[in-house]
Amino acid sequence: MQEGPSMVLDPLSIDRQMPWESRLLILYLTVVVIVSLVKSASVLRALYFSKPLRQPNTDEEFVLAWDRCSNKVHSVKRWVIVTVFWTILVTAMLLRDEFVFLTEQKALWSGALLFPTVEVLTVFVFGILVCAALYTVCAVLEGALCKQKADKRALGSQRSST
Repeated sequence: MQEGPSMVLDPLSIDRQMPWESRLLILYLTVVVIVSLVKSASVLRALYFSKPLRQPNTDEEFVLAWDRCSNKVHSVKRWVIVTVFWTILVTAMLLRDEFVFLTEQKALWSGALLFPTVEVLTVFVFGILVCAALYTVCAVLEGALCKQKADKRALGSQRSST
């Protein structure tokens, strides 16, 4: 009997490109992060450097600036919800494709099942990570907006009592 090298599965030697769904989701996540960073930066600028929120001339000017910032934060929150749905949808589609391929090939050994699943779950983790980061930013910005509104109310009550 001839002794040869034993068969070893080396996942690094497999040259496989990501499916188009994964690439599209990563592109979408990149766009969401960039848009959310721009909106968050504009809210931060309005909170800490803008005159209407720091030293408003009228209450109406403050309310208008505060509403504008609040709407930007809520739009980022809506992006988070949509991103969660897209991440789950793409992950489900990729898992379905992998399971159909495995069924067609009748490959039921653990390596055939684990390697594609790990790749799909990596894409899922990226999507959930982006959602968690954006939701955290929204929570911090909402807290800062609420503090700004409370400070404005306290300042207004002090002015009216004097």
